[in-house]
Amino acid sequence: MSTHVKIIGWLHIIFGLFGILTALALFGGGILGGAFAGSLKGMVGMGLIGTFVGVMVAVIALPGLIAGYGLLKYYDWARILMIVIAVLELIQFPLGTVLGIYTLWALLSADGAALFKRRAMSY
Repeated sequence: MSTHVKIIGWLHIIFGLFGILTALALFGGGILGGAFAGSLKGMVGMGLIGTFVGVMVAVIALPGLIAGYGLLKYYDWARILMIVIAVLELIQFPLGTVLGIYTLWALLSADGAALFKRRAMSY
C-alpha cells in the first residue's frame, strides 16, 4: 500500500503544479490581453479578470500540492486533507473521478490507514 500512497502523492503534486502553471498563464494572459485592449477600461478589466481567475485556479490547486507532499512524508493531516480533496475531485470527470476513486480506495483501506498510524505512533 505504501507504493499506492506515493503514487497518489506524486500525482497530486503533478496536478497541483499544472494548476499553478495554468494560474500563471491565466494571469499573464489577462495582463497581456489587457495591454492590447486599446482602451483603459479594457486594460483594467482584462487585467482584473486575468488576476482574479488566476488566483482562483491557484487557490484550488495549492491544497492538492501541499497534501501530495504531506502524503510522501506520511503525515496524518495530509491523509485527512487528501480524502477531502478526493471527494471534491469526484465531480471532475474523467481524470478527477479516476484519481478521486483511486485516492479514496488507497487512503480509506485498512492498510492505508495503518501506514499513517504507524508514523504517528513513532513520535
